[in-house]
Amino acid sequence: MTETTPAAVDALPETNPFARRWELDLELPDFAAVKHEDIEPAIRAGMAAERAEWEAIATNPAAPTVENTVAAVERSGELLSRALTVLYALTSATDSPELDELEEALAPELAAHTDAYNLDMRIYRRFKALDDLVRAAAADPGRPPLDADGQVIDEETARYIRLAVEAFERDGIALTGAAAQRLRAINSRLTALSTRFATLATKAMQSAGVANFTATPALAATEPHSARVALLGKAMQRGLAGEHDTRALVLEEASLRAERARLLGFPHHAALVAAESAARTTDAVTDLLTRLVPPAMANAHRDAALYAARMAADPATGADEQFGPADRPRYEEAERKQRFGIDDATLAPYLELSNVVERGVFYAAGRLYGITFHERPDLAAHMYAPDIRVWEVRDGEGTDAPLLGLFVGDYYARTGKHGGAWMDSLVEQSHLTGRRPVVINCLNLTKPESGPTLLTWDNVITAFHEFGHALHGLFADTRWPSASGTNVPRDVVEFPSQVNEQWALHPQVIASYARHVDTGEPLPEQLAQRLRGQGAFGQGYATTEYLGAALLDQAWHTLRPEDVPDDAEQVEAFEHAALTNAGIDDALVPPRYRTTYFAHIFGGGYAAAYYAYIWSEVMDADTVSWFRTDGQGGQDGDLGLNRTAGERFRREFLSRGDSRDPLVSFRAYRGRDPQIDSLLERRGLAPDEHAMA
Repeated sequence: MTETTPAAVDALPETNPFARRWELDLELPDFAAVKHEDIEPAIRAGMAAERAEWEAIATNPAAPTVENTVAAVERSGELLSRALTVLYALTSATDSPELDELEEALAPELAAHTDAYNLDMRIYRRFKALDDLVRAAAADPGRPPLDADGQVIDEETARYIRLAVEAFERDGIALTGAAAQRLRAINSRLTALSTRFATLATKAMQSAGVANFTATPALAATEPHSARVALLGKAMQRGLAGEHDTRALVLEEASLRAERARLLGFPHHAALVAAESAARTTDAVTDLLTRLVPPAMANAHRDAALYAARMAADPATGADEQFGPADRPRYEEAERKQRFGIDDATLAPYLELSNVVERGVFYAAGRLYGITFHERPDLAAHMYAPDIRVWEVRDGEGTDAPLLGLFVGDYYARTGKHGGAWMDSLVEQSHLTGRRPVVINCLNLTKPESGPTLLTWDNVITAFHEFGHALHGLFADTRWPSASGTNVPRDVVEFPSQVNEQWALHPQVIASYARHVDTGEPLPEQLAQRLRGQGAFGQGYATTEYLGAALLDQAWHTLRPEDVPDDAEQVEAFEHAALTNAGIDDALVPPRYRTTYFAHIFGGGYAAAYYAYIWSEVMDADTVSWFRTDGQGGQDGDLGLNRTAGERFRREFLSRGDSRDPLVSFRAYRGRDPQIDSLLERRGLAPDEHAMA
């Protein structure tokens, strides 16, 4: 099928694979058919085609309607979307220096392209006219809002229109002249800086041979103390000097974000971000974070004393060696093994990758939602690496059940792949376009030279977490693509993934997947009970290092332009002062990410929004409680692992995307707003354990 927009076809030769929709099932991108040199022409043609589509909308002489404005905008940009999906997948998951360079080179142009829409007063006025119709109808409850074609503007569309108007206004539609030009220049430069930061952070991570975060897991197995200190030093020095120095990028990004916020009428960048989030205000964000710091820090000091005593009693400890953050993973694991009788070495033979995915992650989803998975090696052959797997997901048993979407699993680390784990949508669900979802999970597991892939417990939780995002995408059931699946406020997007983590420890789920790789024997029940019995163990450090990163993010992004340091040598001092002022002892608990390798905020989309994980966890912990109680969790003692609870959660939240306010969706199954009590209990921060600030 060829592209429906003539301009797009004319701009590309038919030999370019992007000139038509993908012919694979559900329009899975055919990576195998793409040559690197195909991508740039497709992106440039895609930008030109979309600009022509926007111009046609803006100059349409007919009165604005849902069809000629909302639907027209949502249908625009198909060629560009296809090309960028492939580019970003390849730059994030493969070793492709030439594409990294292309991404950096195109970043300013893509930013300008986005601004061409965001700052188009003509399109804004069309949305504003539709929004005025909705508001006028709301004043007369007996009269539904009708557009100029006489079509009813339903609630989903009315929300889309309102959010579009707010976004135009927040993005600077009212700016004119020099201010508008400066905004465009800032946006272009920020996109280039962010892309460059992400590239350098990935290279620094791989050069240092560490994980993307500070307390690399290898510390737990590293001996002696001096080697641990050296390893942590390598992790923490990333981006502070040499060819991967990111400090100048950080300062320029912070300064430009602050300047842009001022141009747009906000006191700082964090206020701008909060305005489009569930939190709404930076005060709400700050209140949550600062409330958690004192008890978390108290727990960290308590745990440090315990681990320091253990280290002092270790015969391998030298007389002049003192406990520090490099030693925490080593002695935390030792304490865990003594207290609970488990560690990664004990668990690994029971945690084989295929079992975890198919008999764990998929099994839980089947029990909750009735979906089934059918592997498609024929489709996997079209992906960008040979170890990627593809499954079709069906809404019921057997291959005759309705096809829901495709799930792609890219589980292994490789040179050039970004650190961490993530989910992405390769195809967005939409009733407007008739498309069903194609989603991918990317992890960074070390592929063994031979034999099975055995996981750590953290790896297992990561697999369940990322699949929670995948379910959010797979269950999408909305009209508009931009409101589909995970296209929700940043501080809500982590919620479904965090909820899905609970099933990793569910008795029936763990009995299904935790099988010895050689004998097939299930994980002994006493070990499973010990895993579940860990409760808040380790949360002193885990919570504090997370809060350190979230507060560091807020510190950089609540600066005014004139307050941003102007010397790269000041970055470390600023970081330390920000953490100290927030009550974090960074000498004991370094932040999960230091400034110079904090790719979430300087190389990704979480600037002033890293708090989203804890904000979402309030909803998550409350929802886990609901599954086990009000959510029909009493059915034969299944703790909520049943179709009644799963279908309600799917119907009221997972399927909705941003087609309605996520808080309304939460209330629809929970019956009230989220409450923080379950989170405090989970993380060992409950008031009866520690006085709250």
